[in-house]
Amino acid sequence: MLIVGGGIVGLAIAFHLAERGTRGVVVVERAEIASGSTSKATGGIRQQFTTEAKIRLSRESVLFYQDFVERVGRPLLFRQIGYLFLLPNATVFDAFARGVALQNQLGVPSEMLDPDELARRHPMLVLDGYAGGAFCPTDGYATPADAAYALASRARELGVQIIEGVDVIGIDRASGRVTGAQTSVGAISTPLVVGAAGPWAAELGRMVDLDLPVTAHPRQVFSLSPCPELPADFPFTVDMASGVYVHREPGATLLGGGDRATPSGGPATLDWSRFEPVATEAMRWLPAIADLEARSGWCGLREMTPDDHPILGPAPDLEGFWLAVGFSGHGFMHAPAVGRAMADWILTGQPVDLDSAAFSLARFAGEPLQIDAALF
Repeated sequence: MLIVGGGIVGLAIAFHLAERGTRGVVVVERAEIASGSTSKATGGIRQQFTTEAKIRLSRESVLFYQDFVERVGRPLLFRQIGYLFLLPNATVFDAFARGVALQNQLGVPSEMLDPDELARRHPMLVLDGYAGGAFCPTDGYATPADAAYALASRARELGVQIIEGVDVIGIDRASGRVTGAQTSVGAISTPLVVGAAGPWAAELGRMVDLDLPVTAHPRQVFSLSPCPELPADFPFTVDMASGVYVHREPGATLLGGGDRATPSGGPATLDWSRFEPVATEAMRWLPAIADLEARSGWCGLREMTPDDHPILGPAPDLEGFWLAVGFSGHGFMHAPAVGRAMADWILTGQPVDLDSAAFSLARFAGEPLQIDAALF
């Protein structure tokens, strides 16, 4: 079995397959493991979504990250300081309230906060004109690369072969099924290929004449000096008026977002022209960051689908070709649940505890999945 892509999603699938005793799993990565989108992610892990399918992925993944040391045998610091969304008007507030009601039904302890409660909890925020907030205390963040390296290390112990610096350049087919793959160092014979190629998913799909609606969008992140006014438990905070977020890390303050409309394509290079507008938006509601020093930054690629939901499961009309792509910026937070679900589906032939229709490629052939744009 070949997994194409050594990011957090591909490694999570490999880990779960190996944990179930599957042998002969090979992961091929064109560069180094976790060196692509995984290493550029800010590590947010949240359960505040508006569709049951994604809430369930988040809920399962949070539990996995909480028990990461026991499950994987390696350390991972998961800081559950919560996610806070600042809601600019009544329309957005009502949309989030509907999402929170669904989240609560599914066991997620999120809550709506009116402006007075929001100001009481976070007096450093300037909330003029805001309708309130939405908060979940069990959300938080961890370091994606640390998680990926840990999963890779454990997967290797369980027999997974991980090959770095090798490109997949073709998929072999015969009689409507996969027979192997061509790589930059030779051929691999296998009846099953899992595509977990992140922003390069569409490129992989073209190798089997599959049109995948996955586009790569650059996202900028800026690292500022620490902010002494922010308490240690200051949540990962997102302003829904602009999409700009701020969160603390040890020794730094991260600033980003506000770029969902950025055109796809182009190199993943840091664009300092984005810093001033993003910082200006953040200072409007968090003036404490005004005097912080901009130290560094980076740019990563998000693999977006039209409805912000991933594509999971077997590809149509080609036996043995599976997809785990299009995570729309949520690959790290959903990787544990996706890894488990993909492993179960591959081994049993049926989706287990997964809404396969919500994540099927076939959904793009008809009416697109309707999601509430207020909760990206």
